[in-house]
Amino acid sequence: MRPEKISIVDEIRSRVAGSPFLILTNYKGMKVGQIMELRKRLIKLRSHFHVVKNSFFKKAVSDLPGIKIEESLDKPLAIVFGEGDGIDTVKTLDNFKREFKVSSIEFGFLGGRHWSAAEFGQLIQLPPRITLLGMLAGGLAAPISGLAGVMRQKLASVIYALQAVHDLKSKSGSK
Repeated sequence: MRPEKISIVDEIRSRVAGSPFLILTNYKGMKVGQIMELRKRLIKLRSHFHVVKNSFFKKAVSDLPGIKIEESLDKPLAIVFGEGDGIDTVKTLDNFKREFKVSSIEFGFLGGRHWSAAEFGQLIQLPPRITLLGMLAGGLAAPISGLAGVMRQKLASVIYALQAVHDLKSKSGSK
């Protein structure tokens, strides 16, 4: 392999190795303007879209841990990787696909595991991360607030009983 090709493979390897996710998408039918628009959207998420030769990509990831290519790479594929949130990136890719009727996620790696296109489709259906965290916080806070309500009720009962005793003593003392 020529030195410039080795350099390209090494560059792909280093970028993919440093990313928490890797998504392979079919870019067939995309125009240059659409690719530029997708790159603009992804850069906001600290993600990157690169068209690479399939043979270079396969050679670059062949020795990376956690990335095993089981599918054949016979389509024009682009790689998406980055430092941001992989789930937000997948949702952006899906929104772009629906908006422009081009590009599709083929498969990828996220959270240390292989994801098929169908699995990414299910992942896209989940609410945003902040919503899920809010649901978790609400679920954790519900028993605590319920306990606080019960304790407040018991304390109020004791106060009412003490008030009743005080009222009785006040009435009997005034007679």
